[in-house]
Amino acid sequence: MNPVWLRLLSNIAPWLTMVLIVIMFAFLNSNLAPAPAVGFSFPEGGTADSARPGLVALLLPGEVEGFHAEGTLVFFDDARYVLSDPSGVEEFAGRLGERAAEMGCDTLTLLADRRVPAGDVMHVMAIAKSKRLAHVQLAEKRD
Repeated sequence: MNPVWLRLLSNIAPWLTMVLIVIMFAFLNSNLAPAPAVGFSFPEGGTADSARPGLVALLLPGEVEGFHAEGTLVFFDDARYVLSDPSGVEEFAGRLGERAAEMGCDTLTLLADRRVPAGDVMHVMAIAKSKRLAHVQLAEKRD
């Protein structure tokens, strides 16, 4: 026959284990939530006289809080491309041409961070021109 205190301890043991695990996680990492997301304040892109807004690409530098990539990042059509990666550039160019043909659009609006090198912006503009996009708009955020 088991003593009462042994039965009580066996009933409480799983709860004590769970409390100890939670305390361990609290000591290992002071916050249990993931790192906060990077917030961006996007510029509002107006349209030129003859251009209609259509396709939009976002250019960010490779070094953003919590993320590091070699080269400029291009976000287009729910995908991320790295301009320093030749296969990524080919994928981006192909997807840009496909989307322009699907939408019957001849305008690309570029939203670029100030830290993006001008050469990378020009590279994306050249890709757009090679895919027969007649207009490339640059959106500017005025502080």
